[in-house]
Amino acid sequence: MLRNQLEAYLLKAFSVHYDIETRESEYPLRALCAFHSRDSQYVLVHSVELWAAEHHEYLYLYSVEHLDLKTLEQIWQQLLSDGAPRVKPHAQHMYTYLTAIVLYDSADAEALSALKKLKQRREFKLSLHGWMESRIAAVDVSTAALTTNRAAKVLTRDFGGLVRRAISQCKERENKP
Repeated sequence: MLRNQLEAYLLKAFSVHYDIETRESEYPLRALCAFHSRDSQYVLVHSVELWAAEHHEYLYLYSVEHLDLKTLEQIWQQLLSDGAPRVKPHAQHMYTYLTAIVLYDSADAEALSALKKLKQRREFKLSLHGWMESRIAAVDVSTAALTTNRAAKVLTRDFGGLVRRAISQCKERENKP
């Protein structure tokens, strides 16, 4: 129950910046959130562009009752197989992040240990056409504990705070008569 409430809370929070496609039929994937940004500098008119940089993120929201090695491997493979074709490197491409957020009620210790070691980074034309990096974070909905791989460490502060706030609000709602 708490996992479903947290999922709804996160989707509402993500809807401010992301385009969201819900995926109810593709268990354990619940939603695909896409973010696209383009920054540029020009002189006098838009046609005289000095530079431009495009940033993309595809966030996959997963929800599972129990996270084990098999489920983790399935999630990681789906992230890479679905996300990698979405990366379109070109001269103005800076980066694309493929991010998996996994909400779980319980998890095997070896699955969380394996999650910390997952990595996938690809540079295009010596990074002149940008790079792609895969990040994964798993959230224990009962304790709000966040486990991430190395690339996703940057999510710990902001996303961790969002998750803790969301879980405390959901628990408060459950305790109200």
